[in-house]
Amino acid sequence: MKSLRASTRYAKALLDLSRERQMMDIVKTDSDLLLAVVEESRDFRNFLKSAILKPEQKVKTFAAVFSNQLSEITILFVNLLIKQGREAHLEDVFEKYITHYFIENKIVKAQISSSSPLLKDQKDRLLSLLNFGETSKILLEETVDPELIGGFILRVGDQQINASASEALSQLEREFDKNLYIADF
Repeated sequence: MKSLRASTRYAKALLDLSRERQMMDIVKTDSDLLLAVVEESRDFRNFLKSAILKPEQKVKTFAAVFSNQLSEITILFVNLLIKQGREAHLEDVFEKYITHYFIENKIVKAQISSSSPLLKDQKDRLLSLLNFGETSKILLEETVDPELIGGFILRVGDQQINASASEALSQLEREFDKNLYIADF
């Protein structure tokens, strides 16, 4: 619990600093890159968690690898995390930064899974239906899942609409199982 609160404090501090320097979008891009590297590279995760490497070695290695890819503010912030022994929480800090960034910029994240890629007019119609007014923007993440057979699953925040053919078939099967008027065969 303590590290969770610390991650939130670090993320808010980074947000405040990036806002003050008018670099919020740049730090968001850096955050996306770092999170992608953490997700895809087991070696990088092991590097961050290594108790054998000294903080100075981690700082030098991190700077050598990312100096041309990340902004100075992000590199300095990661160096701070490393020097304070919080590098294992880097993923949490940058995930929370993105969450706070979305809140600050009134961005609503929506995810849609469909059996085939959506056409442009379908995306436009969906975005117009999801539009919460002038005060927010919609960030739509699309994934293709052939197991859905047809239809879609839409997630916005903690709400989900499952309008897939596979869900309809499952629901129909459950209704048949509960139907007392159909004789058992």
